[in-house]
Amino acid sequence: MKEFPKDIKFKYDWRRYQKRVLNELGGHLDDNHLHIIAPPGSGKTVLGLEVAIRLNKPTLIFAPTVAIRNQWIQRFCELFLQINEKPDWISRDIRNPEFLTVVTYQALHAASTNTMIDEDSETSYTEEEAENGENDEIGKNGKNSKNGETVKTVDTKEIVKSLKEKGVGTIIVDEAHHLKNEWWKSLNSIKRALNPTIVGLTATPPYDVTYKEWQRYSDLNGPVDAEISVPELVVENDLCPHQDYIYLSEPTEEESKLIQDQRSKAEKVFEELKKDEVLIEAVTNHPIYLNPTEKLDWIYNNLECYSSVLIFLHSIGKFVTETHLEIIGDKKFKVPQLNYEWIEILLSFYLFDDKEHFTAYEEHKEKLINKLKRNGLLERKTISFRHNRKVNRFISSSLSKLQSIDNIVDIEYNTLGNNLRMVILTDYIRREFLINDHQNNLVLNKIGVLPIFEQLRRTNDKNMKLGILSGSLVIIPYRHLEKIRY
Repeated sequence: MKEFPKDIKFKYDWRRYQKRVLNELGGHLDDNHLHIIAPPGSGKTVLGLEVAIRLNKPTLIFAPTVAIRNQWIQRFCELFLQINEKPDWISRDIRNPEFLTVVTYQALHAASTNTMIDEDSETSYTEEEAENGENDEIGKNGKNSKNGETVKTVDTKEIVKSLKEKGVGTIIVDEAHHLKNEWWKSLNSIKRALNPTIVGLTATPPYDVTYKEWQRYSDLNGPVDAEISVPELVVENDLCPHQDYIYLSEPTEEESKLIQDQRSKAEKVFEELKKDEVLIEAVTNHPIYLNPTEKLDWIYNNLECYSSVLIFLHSIGKFVTETHLEIIGDKKFKVPQLNYEWIEILLSFYLFDDKEHFTAYEEHKEKLINKLKRNGLLERKTISFRHNRKVNRFISSSLSKLQSIDNIVDIEYNTLGNNLRMVILTDYIRREFLINDHQNNLVLNKIGVLPIFEQLRRTNDKNMKLGILSGSLVIIPYRHLEKIRY
């Protein structure tokens, strides 16, 4: 099989914003990439499938979870082929691809490292990993820094061979961001080997990541070609008109103390770095400081790193010569004060980016890495004094949000009464808060579906009708059970 069946057609009319994107395809595919940002409910999946059909080549689709993988296949069969059974030319197995192969990123990595996984329980992350920002970090000993297990080498030769035999020419990547480092290696290896047309689809571009992570995402997906905006969905009556409000929640007293403690640690380490004789020696012996005129090409391509060196040395009383100031562009230039942003750039340069000139300081680098990790300032090779991940986690999962949600529900119910129709969207089900007992008096110490439900249930003195709808858990009031029976 070399092309899609000729009678394939989307069974419904295209919405205006979908038609706009499809009509612009020719211009977007000049660089062999198509990168679309589309909000939930805009038909991102069917757009991707239609693009694959128009490109008309054997296609490989990557999805972030098994549920979404299955959704791709279901939508294709139901809305395009208009059949109930999956045909033989659609595969869920990366080791045995067909004309259309739909797999998860984890399945690709498992095949690349010759690891067996349980497809039924496979997810892109566990809840704890996603919440804690954990990821695979490979140390010099080739072990996973999280649990000490040996990390297997990525080898995609056999997979590439199978995909080439099938003639795969289109790869669709669905929500390809926040992936584990090792999964990126497998994905990029496949892309390099096949040189396919890449169709990148996302509802949530990773604008909040480091420059390095954004670059990795952009290298895979290409620049953004088309964006479907929320107002377009409202105009088409696919989304109700709405207004956005911000409800401010303060951290609890305990959370505030933890946040302050973390910030104090950051400040202490910051001050200690300015007295670190080994770091000072390493930086002052670097060619960009000793002989800057001989390294102009490198300097102008890495101006941030160069500036961080000068700012750091100036902060500890080292003289910044006119030569350095001329390179920056102005002899009268006033060197900025050293702050958290500049120390992050300097440390990234010293610890990770320059692999040539700091080799004599490996022992010191390892000690410094451990120190940063102990103080919650380093995670996944990202140094964070300012937007510290630990502080961000305290804030994003603050328990005061439970009370804030309760307050918002009360305000809306007092206004609308029984006409209230409210949906509360949240991450993580937190199934550990579901107990089979007459009373649930568990302390609500996490944010998630069940804690929010319990918070509202326990304070529900107005007899509001509450429920839960998620991929693996549904709760409805018992007295309404008959209404939804088939």
